[in-house]
Amino acid sequence: MGAEDFAYLSAPETGVKGVYFQIGGTSPEDFAREKAGGAPVPSHHSPLFKIAPEPTIKTGVAAMVLAVYDLMPGR
Repeated sequence: MGAEDFAYLSAPETGVKGVYFQIGGTSPEDFAREKAGGAPVPSHHSPLFKIAPEPTIKTGVAAMVLAVYDLMPGR
């Protein structure tokens, strides 16, 4: 995948507001192994991409809920 098309959906001329939200899920140990000469960490759209599901999903959901709550009018 060469690009992400989200920007086209929320472009100013469409009148659609949007936020691109990212959260990491690769362990620091994987990055350390890569830095030490090991195999590269697969990119997000790679079929080899992997994350630690339990903490990643819980953290992502909690962060999204807090972000939406913060944006709600009259809270």
